[in-house]
Amino acid sequence: MKIILAIGFYILQPALWVGLIRSYLIYHQRIKRERKLFNSAIYEDFYEGRHFVRGGLILGISVSVLLGWFLTVSVGWLILYQLLVLILLIIVPNLIAAVTAMALASLLILNLPSLAFLDPIEDWLGRLGLMSQVTNPLSYLVLMTVTLLLTGLFIRMNAGKFDSPTIARNTRHTKVAVYRFNELTLIPLLLFVPGDWFSSDLSFIPFFQIAGHRYAILIIPFLLGLKLTVRKSVPRQFFLNLSQTIFYLVILGLGLIVISQFYPQMITPSLAILLGGYYIVIGLAKYRDRQVNFEYSEVMDGIRVIGIQPGTPAAKMDLKIGDVILSVNGVNVANEDEFYRALSTNATYCRFKVRDRNDQLKMTESAIFKNSPHEIGVKTYTQAMK
Repeated sequence: MKIILAIGFYILQPALWVGLIRSYLIYHQRIKRERKLFNSAIYEDFYEGRHFVRGGLILGISVSVLLGWFLTVSVGWLILYQLLVLILLIIVPNLIAAVTAMALASLLILNLPSLAFLDPIEDWLGRLGLMSQVTNPLSYLVLMTVTLLLTGLFIRMNAGKFDSPTIARNTRHTKVAVYRFNELTLIPLLLFVPGDWFSSDLSFIPFFQIAGHRYAILIIPFLLGLKLTVRKSVPRQFFLNLSQTIFYLVILGLGLIVISQFYPQMITPSLAILLGGYYIVIGLAKYRDRQVNFEYSEVMDGIRVIGIQPGTPAAKMDLKIGDVILSVNGVNVANEDEFYRALSTNATYCRFKVRDRNDQLKMTESAIFKNSPHEIGVKTYTQAMK
């Protein structure tokens, strides 16, 4: 019965279902944008949903097995965290939501332990056997560090693998493609909460719980995600570098955990340091992206590749976003009509002369769908609707 309650607590959380809806809306908006730009979507499949489920299962189960069984949080923190996640998903689903929710809930519960508006919910949870009592505050610093670690892993697993462009304008009012990563998941995280379900005598783990206390086990929806636009960098490399920098912040978090074990007064400043550090990491990543001497802009001497549809001849060629197609089958091209006219010179095969983002020339070729040059799979500005 207690296991059913633990699982039911996760399934019945509004934040979980709002997150699922939010993930679908992200997918729907992307498909709508791609079809508006190119008359057909680049990525038809719901990969945001696939990442939502896969990331949730892999990361949630892994962290619960490794850490969840000795981390304790108060009922007040649990309620406050879920409320903040729900509010952020509905009102401001932006790049800082996951880390911000974790930090704010922890800072508020540590510095304002008695929040009157939480009392009715705590009373209701009390009837399920959950107790309103203070827990070891070091758990919140551990959870903050875990949030950063999981955010870095989520970015490394998913970001920059699906280059879906949005069209913007630069200072010269030239059209430029930018690439936005916008995904989230809510992982099932197992945590201990003060309650009357069982008594713990795990005295060999003194840092996170006190032997002899009684606890309940709950599975909570734990938010991860990021919304960030890449303007000039190679998206996949940009996000790999970002995740690596976040991992350095995790190392800082581990050091702060050790210090805070001996100096508990450092827990609140440490949470603020990690939150501020995350904002700085994101800000520096955006700044470095703006300093790159490149734009995914229109060109006059060829056709800029701004998207490549999977499962097409273009996906089998050595093409990357940002490449400029200079000639097709030996014919120079500078617009859509010339591009498809040159493709039509050979019904089953095409050969491109390409200049990459580093101004290096290369040749690439592939068989194409017979008599179907419009199914080549290259998305360019000449195809984008005005």
